Amino acid sequence: MSARRVREWPLAAGLSVPLFFVLAPFVWLLLSSLKSEMEIAVAAPFSMPDRLLFENYLDAWNIGGFGELVVNSLVNVALVVGLTLAVCAPAGYAFAKMQVPGGEAIFYVVLLGLTVPIQAIVIPLYKVLSALGLLNTLAGISLAQVGNGIPFGIFMMRSFFRGIPDELIEAAKIDGAGHATILLRILLPVAKPAILALVVISALSTWNDFFLPLVVLISPESQTLPLGLVRFASTYSTEHRLVFSGTVVSFLPVVVLYMLTQRRFTEGLTQGALKG
Repeated sequence: MSARRVREWPLAAGLSVPLFFVLAPFVWLLLSSLKSEMEIAVAAPFSMPDRLLFENYLDAWNIGGFGELVVNSLVNVALVVGLTLAVCAPAGYAFAKMQVPGGEAIFYVVLLGLTVPIQAIVIPLYKVLSALGLLNTLAGISLAQVGNGIPFGIFMMRSFFRGIPDELIEAAKIDGAGHATILLRILLPVAKPAILALVVISALSTWNDFFLPLVVLISPESQTLPLGLVRFASTYSTEHRLVFSGTVVSFLPVVVLYMLTQRRFTEGLTQGALKG
């Protein structure tokens, strides 16, 4: 065991270098968010605060209206994740296990969505949402983000379902189960790792999305957290402690979500890749 640890030391030392560059900005941001304005201006970048000023977060929360922004983002994430699962799980099952006429060709047409950048379709997307009366609404931005994420979600769920033995499905059909029963009672419980991975990916991308909300959401009351943070930072650009605290508030939830689901998230991605 000791010899193995000795052999792993060079690898650990090599990984510590990129790890430092990844963590250094976050450490600096956290330290700065707990300092006074004077400390930020005159102290060394990585110096510890003389006193931890947690009231910076309270000031940023109240001044920047982060409560409303967080609620908007949570509602947006819930809508996107729920609709993405509702569409991608049945579609992935259909493409993987059902004999759909032209199913293979339709699947590859769906995959073309992965090759089209959202910037290329933003003008027709804007016009469609405007015609439907969905501009400046959370429903409108959620539908746009769901449509943007469907190609990857279907690809991921199809890859996982293809790895499930056909004999399991045939046995369920012999017992009289229909496709809905097979999907809901047999395949979805088995596909929990893939579902969790899709939930995490959808939640992270939706929470951090800036471009689509910038196009769709206009009034400050309907904006999500990334948009609100930019507006807050431009308004209080000289109040660095508030801007740093608001930035920590914006990324902390997704960091916690990833840390809590990291193992199963990686497992879901790995299984989907191996079974695809």
